[in-house]
Amino acid sequence: MEANNQNVVRPRLWISYPWIRHEEVDFNYLVPQLKAANIEAVYESFQLQPDSRLGSKIVQRLMSIGFDGWLYILTHQCFTRRSYTDELTEAIDQTLYHLGPDFPMAGLMYGIAAQQVPPVLRALPCISLGDPNWKRQLSEILKTDAPHSRRSACTNKPRFVWKIHPCYKGNPSMTAIEVHTSGDKIEHWRFAIPKSSKIVRWGQGRAGGGDISRMIFAEASGSGRYENRDINWFGAANTLSDAESAYAVFSGPLPDFICFGTSQTPFGSPGTMETFLPTLGEQN
Repeated sequence: MEANNQNVVRPRLWISYPWIRHEEVDFNYLVPQLKAANIEAVYESFQLQPDSRLGSKIVQRLMSIGFDGWLYILTHQCFTRRSYTDELTEAIDQTLYHLGPDFPMAGLMYGIAAQQVPPVLRALPCISLGDPNWKRQLSEILKTDAPHSRRSACTNKPRFVWKIHPCYKGNPSMTAIEVHTSGDKIEHWRFAIPKSSKIVRWGQGRAGGGDISRMIFAEASGSGRYENRDINWFGAANTLSDAESAYAVFSGPLPDFICFGTSQTPFGSPGTMETFLPTLGEQN
């Protein structure tokens, strides 16, 4: 007799099929198969474009809808197209960073063997669509006592308060990002942004969209790498609190991420930083 599954809480799974030249298969047929296995799946297919910033888009998709896992389809492109592997690897890294190391992710191999998958992608589970037990294997990966609990890594209280000020000081081309603390005072603060971002001005000022002070103490700057991206970091030693904020003013589109944190020394590089995603209005 078939069990009654009406009261079973189905984990929500996002299935993505990134492709470069053309779609080989419409994998939408997997959705009803997974529903029969008590997995609520959403399928999306999309073409990878140069500099597509796949990682940010995937993190936004996973967080905004509230999925319990991510299944990415692996075809021959993963070992014949370096750009495919690089984009997917960066997306996995960003997902691990923003959703935590316990967030379920797996590759679904189509028409390829496990030994053909690049080692960097074999670090996470890879299951074969040709295996009769692939749905059971996927269920084991998604298994949890409480759905959505794996997103707890993102629910820790942020250290900083972030605000976006469009049309900063009446200029429609300027947008200011404001950061201040929740009460404690800090010095030796640092911003980090993508190297390609166009920043107009930065500094410290009164909270709530105030003017930026012309005085900058212990100005420091440098460069580095963040998730395969070139970044510039900069900051000062002007004291920040819940009443005094740090500001970074941009001309044109905001970067897809902005980092903020502190340094242990007046002119040193930043340590652990909090990341703000302007498109989501969320920090991690």
